[in-house]
Amino acid sequence: MKASHRVMRSLAPVIPKGLKDAVRARLSLQDYDYAQEREANPYRDMLTASFDGSPYKLAIIEDMTQDHQHYVAACREKGVSYEVVDLLSDTWVKRLREGGFSAVLVWPSCASTTAKNAFDYRLHILEHDLGMTVYPTWKECWLTEHKPRLRDWLDAHQLPHPQTWVFHDQSEALAFAQDCPLPMVVKTATGAGATGVSVVATRKGLVRIINHAFGRGLRPQRYDARDRQRGFIYLQEYLPHVEEWRMVRIGDSYFGYRKEKGPDGLHSASHKWSWLDPGEELLNLLKDVTDIGGFTSMDVDVFRTPDGRLLINELQTVFGCTTPDIYMKVDGIEGRYVWAGGAWRFEPGSYWANHMCNLRVEHLMKEMDAAPREIAG
Repeated sequence: MKASHRVMRSLAPVIPKGLKDAVRARLSLQDYDYAQEREANPYRDMLTASFDGSPYKLAIIEDMTQDHQHYVAACREKGVSYEVVDLLSDTWVKRLREGGFSAVLVWPSCASTTAKNAFDYRLHILEHDLGMTVYPTWKECWLTEHKPRLRDWLDAHQLPHPQTWVFHDQSEALAFAQDCPLPMVVKTATGAGATGVSVVATRKGLVRIINHAFGRGLRPQRYDARDRQRGFIYLQEYLPHVEEWRMVRIGDSYFGYRKEKGPDGLHSASHKWSWLDPGEELLNLLKDVTDIGGFTSMDVDVFRTPDGRLLINELQTVFGCTTPDIYMKVDGIEGRYVWAGGAWRFEPGSYWANHMCNLRVEHLMKEMDAAPREIAG
């Protein structure tokens, strides 16, 4: 870590949050943030490993915020050979083509708009032009952390979701703002953990934020000061009295728990949850959505309205598991659901090690065992 970064880290605990936010809104701290994340990664120097008896060698794509560490931990625990590869490097094609990899594991980076764009098109080339197995798939990564893109995909497949409007024309958006229902939820395209979400209660405030979106742009909290999203506005109906469920499928394993609201009234990043059996209706919706998309690593966040409707709020192919460390309990017992014989069956056990990356690696190897593919290069 650079000396300047060490000084910033020593000062951070005594600087008020308001002042930190003001500084971040004006200065780029991206390099400092990435250095902090890398310093906290216990596997930062374990960039490659070869294990005797490993049936495969996996490429692990480096994430700028170091979440790829969960794949490294999973591979090391399961004795699977791996190498960490920088997808943003100028020589990424050569490295992946000539690395002798059986498949590629990816935690798609959304730390910045430019990183998200680069991951989207390079993963597409990796899967569709270089012919390599990417897990999760390019499509799962492409939908992750891009809310306008997801809205259109849900519409295309006639899947239920909150009423949403995406305008790419400022005059159309301003005309809509004159008589639309209030309050209105405004979201940036990217921004995990509610960092790009705001609830606008007044027409004047909505007009102001629309003008910002088509002018200087909108910046999710903690994003780089230079990283603004402009040229469109994403608006969603405000649903104040809904339950939100996090429903997850990894391979043939299904999970769910209820997210509770935080002090700001939002479910996202509330760090509150309830251990409740999701029940067949939510499990069926999770299976339907993931079957339609061909997804085997996907979180489907679902609203349940007071009148019983189920509405899809978000899809994310990767997600943190620190809240909670355990992903599901039914009658106080940890476990998962599986779909077998045309019915749901609960199986006790622990399945969420390393942010569910153990389960992802297991599923990937199961798929490769069933349909082996030629090693790239």
